[in-house]
Parts: sequence; C-alpha cells; structure tokens
Amino acid sequence: IAWIVWLAGAVAAVPALAAEPSGADAPAREPRATVWDAWGEARLRGIGATQFIEDDDGRKLDQGAWMMSRLIAGGRWWFSPKLETAVELEVLNGFAAGDSTDLGKVLTERPFPVPRDDNGDLERVVPRKAYIAWTTDYGRFTAGTQTFLWGTGMLANDGAGDPAFGDPWLGNVVARLSYSLRPLETAAIPQLLRKTAFFVAADASIRDDNASLYDGDEAFSGLVGARALDGGDALGVLFIVRDQEDREDDVRTDGRLSHTTVGIVDLHGKKTWELDDVQRLSLEAEGAIVFGNSTRPWSDATFDEDSDVLQLGGLARLRWDHDALRLSAHLETGYASGDNDPRDNVSRTFTMHTDHNVGIVLFDHVLPLLTAHSADQLGDPGLSAVAPPSTRFAINPGGVQNAIYLNPVVRWRPLSPLEMRFGYLFAAAAADVIDPYQTAINGGFPTNAGGIVGRRGVYGNEFDVRATWDHPMPRRALLRAGVEGGVLLPGSAFDDVPGLRPEGGGMDEIWLGRLMLSLLW
Repeated sequence: IAWIVWLAGAVAAVPALAAEPSGADAPAREPRATVWDAWGEARLRGIGATQFIEDDDGRKLDQGAWMMSRLIAGGRWWFSPKLETAVELEVLNGFAAGDSTDLGKVLTERPFPVPRDDNGDLERVVPRKAYIAWTTDYGRFTAGTQTFLWGTGMLANDGAGDPAFGDPWLGNVVARLSYSLRPLETAAIPQLLRKTAFFVAADASIRDDNASLYDGDEAFSGLVGARALDGGDALGVLFIVRDQEDREDDVRTDGRLSHTTVGIVDLHGKKTWELDDVQRLSLEAEGAIVFGNSTRPWSDATFDEDSDVLQLGGLARLRWDHDALRLSAHLETGYASGDNDPRDNVSRTFTMHTDHNVGIVLFDHVLPLLTAHSADQLGDPGLSAVAPPSTRFAINPGGVQNAIYLNPVVRWRPLSPLEMRFGYLFAAAAADVIDPYQTAINGGFPTNAGGIVGRRGVYGNEFDVRATWDHPMPRRALLRAGVEGGVLLPGSAFDDVPGLRPEGGGMDEIWLGRLMLSLLW
C-alpha cells in the first residue's frame, strides 16, 4: 500500500482541464501532461452474501464473507504526434481472503474465470498493455498486447469501465497486430461516415472469458471491421473468426483437447439527441450472432462428431442525462439465447461478457454457484462410472446467459463527491432452465434445479443500491469509499430449489452486500 501511495504522489502535478458535466458522471479524466500520462487503481472489496446452496445433508456449500483485490498501473508516452507507446500491468487480482468455495471443482481445477477457492491468481502479472502505435499518412499500425472493448462491452470488454453495479475483474487482453485507415475523411458525405475507420487485426488471446493462456488454452482470432465515431454518435460492424483449443480435460475419454472454431458478426450503433443546453437523450444498441462448430459438448449426438454452434445475443439502452440536476437514468433490455435441448448437436446458449454487469446478485452470484453445484453432482461416481467430459462449460461464468432482462438504473450526484445509484432488474429465462444433474437423473428431459421438467419461468426481481464518496488526495489521486447492496427475490424458475424457493411455496431472499475502497490516480 505504501508503494501505491508513493506512486500516486510521485506523479508531477498538472492542473486538470475544465470538463463539462455530463449528467451524474464525474468530470472526465484529463492526461497529466501533453506528452505522457500515468494512471492506476488499487481496489479492495469486502463482500458478504446469503448462503443459499444446501447439500442433501443440509450443509451450506457456498461463500458467506470474503475479500477481493485488484491493482492496475499504467502509463503512456507520446514520442511525437505520430508515435506512442503504452504499458499497463495488472497484479493482485482476485480472491484475497475470507470464505472460499470449492463448488465446481469436482471435474475441473478452474470452474470460474475469477477463482473463488484460493488466492493463487494474486501472483499473476498480466500485461494488459504493452504496445507501440505508429500513425502514418497511410494508416495506423499497432503491435503488442492490448485490451479490447467493442460497443457496449456485451461481447468484448476491456475490464476498465464503471458498470452501474459491481466491478469489472478481467477484460479481454490480446497480443495484437493491427492496421486501421480512414479513407473517407475528405469525401463529400455525412460527418459520421467521414470519420469511419476500417481495420484489420490478428490476435492471440492472453486472457478473456473463454480462454486463459496461463491455464493452457490457446485461442487465435482474425478481425475485420469498420467503426464511425462522431461525438455522441457511433456506428460499427465487426467480423471475427476465432479458433480455440482448450486446456486438457482429465475426464475426456478420447484424450483429445476440445476444439472450437466460430465466426462472429456484431453490429453496434448509438445516436444522441441534444434536447436543450442541459439535457440529452441517447439510444444505443448492439447485437451479435455466433456460429460455427465445437467439440466441447459431449452427448449421444456429439461424442463422435462436432457440435454446431448457433448463438444470439443483444441489448438496447435508452439513456437520459440532465447536467444541471447531475442526474442520469437509463433503461436497458437484453437477450441471451438459451438451449432447450442440450442433447442435440447444436449449442445455442449465448453468454454476455462477465464484465458487462447486470445487477450484482442473480448473474454474478446465484447462477454461477448454482450451476457449479450441479456440475459437482454430475461428477458423482454413484451417478456414472465415467464422469461426463466438458461439464465445466455448463457452469455459468458470471455473465448474462439464457435470459431476457429489463434493467432500469438511476444515478444521482447531489454533491460533487457523492454519487448514489438505484437499480431494478427483472429477468426471465429465454429457454428452459436446465440443471445438468437433475436432467441426467430424469432421463435426459430438460429439468431445473428443483427437479421440475420443462420449466422456463422467471429468474426473479432484484433491487440494487450503491453510494460512493470521493476524497481528493495529493497529486490528483482520489480515494473512493462506498457501499453497495442487492437483494434477489427468486422467481418461478427456481421452484422447489432448496434455499431459493422451497417446496410448498414461499421465498428465500438472497442478499449480497459490498464494502468498497479504491485509490485512483
């Protein structure tokens, strides 16, 4: 901690440029100098949650109270207007102390992208950025490790944003070689199109929701796209071809590594209207389709041939900002396809990025632990002499999956250092809610965690609140402290699930609270 404070204080003080207010947003951060910049965040979170999973003998199996941390530090240098380099490192990221959980570890050593069982990830040093960029009259070339954000962050997220609730913990980190060009800048066409950049890139994944080079996954991608940005307006299309070979699966009987090759098409757009001098309205949307084939699924229909992949996801967000009131409100609705028949040869379940947070209880906590528990039960030798391979892919990593949701959020900054947030989440299943263990013991018919066949239903209603206070520190550093909490009222999708909606009616609310402390510079 002393090193962090020294680093924040050692940076030369440069007066911040005046920034126009934007609803409840804090003023935009300005570079520390014209030719260089430095930034970072030291984050500590204390989390407490309702223990809701019970084994057959009544034992509680999930986390009660724990701590998480993350440290990011970076800098950028402009050697000239056309040549720049940046370095950003991440350390001490993940589970730090408190109650751990071994849920999901019966068939795999790493069931979640951010481990919940030990603090081994704290030793990892992730080079989020280490690249050089060169701008010429013929376009812009970049080479090195970079983070990757596209559109709303639903599909590709850099793990550096400020979601309404919760925190980003990962982000897409890639080793990238890319080229971009704006050939229409002088054309007699609308302003937005004149600012269109066309780009191509080749990536090797270092870490994202689906692959981790540190754990033995290998993933390579080719990207082609176009994106236009003009103030509050944006329009873009992205094409990705991704080829991935997963880490070794100890329970896979054929000894092969699972392999996935998919194509992705993603469309993103945003339009902003200035209502008057202090108000604006914006509409943003993103949609993606994922198609291809994979050897990950393992069933009667796929054990000797590839499974097809066909997944759909999308969201739309309407936002209103009032600068004079320091008030922002948005209404987001989203869809992530599910799969009514896990036994056939088509994989249909779409998962949004885990750093695209929607609430803090249902998608971040309840569904990941519940699906991990099911995977452990499926690995019980008493159920099958040979544990089913690829079961870890049935565990929700902590993202929106098999869901239709509605999520209004209001943010208010009554005082410059104080921000308050209020959110509501309604979520329902897009397809049948399938528990792998219950489905197996019910002859393969889609069955939920409560043993009910063919149940789609409602996940529930979630209410979230958050309050933070910013305290200025020397050398433009900022100490941010806050509290955040949420409660989930489980819906019919969890009927007869112990700890959620007990048999015979009733409801068990699931609470989650967080104490937040961050040092930003």
